Amino acid sequence: FCSFKCGEEYAVAANSSAVRRQLYDLEKGICQICQVDAHGLFKRIKALPKGPERLEALTRGGFKLRGNLTAMLSRPVEGDFWQADHIKPVAEGGGLVQIDGFRTLCTPCHATETAGLLTR
Repeated sequence: FCSFKCGEEYAVAANSSAVRRQLYDLEKGICQICQVDAHGLFKRIKALPKGPERLEALTRGGFKLRGNLTAMLSRPVEGDFWQADHIKPVAEGGGLVQIDGFRTLCTPCHATETAGLLTR
């Protein structure tokens, strides 16, 4: 690559893990719609023992509870809590973009945005 920046831009376009890392560096896992600290919530849930404390922490953390929470509560992974969302949807030409074409969304906000896209 011609420069470090050029290499980073290629990584974002080619690798979703690179997108998540760079987006985390910029937005720290904070949902850009509802402002919930999805990364912090993930860390709190993961640190708790399995059981009702995890569900209580999700509720207190401002996470909108939807769908099947079994995996999220029993085996939490960061990807359950926040997504690297294309600001301009891939279906509308937003596929190959640089990091400024992404935003952090908590999983519930991402689901809402995706559902809205399906109605366009």
